[in-house]
Amino acid sequence: MSQNIIVETRKKLDELEQRIHAARNSIGASGNFSAEAQKDWDDMVAKHSDIRRKLDAQPDHPVGVAEGLRYDVDTLSGAYEKWVAKIEGKFNA
Repeated sequence: MSQNIIVETRKKLDELEQRIHAARNSIGASGNFSAEAQKDWDDMVAKHSDIRRKLDAQPDHPVGVAEGLRYDVDTLSGAYEKWVAKIEGKFNA
């Protein structure tokens, strides 16, 4: 069962990676960022790398670890959505 969670989590992480890079290269995000936005960007990229490293650390994870990694991807996805909203000016903290 944990293998299915890992496969799904890898797929979600790959899709999120594509979305993150597309957002960074989009017209709305092509300008210079504020220091806060750049820090948030750097944090997202670092978190993505950390999750990827953990997923690739071993071929199978215990169910609890696999579910935790899936939660981490969901959390990163939320951070990404918030970042895009801030960059596009559609989010007020």
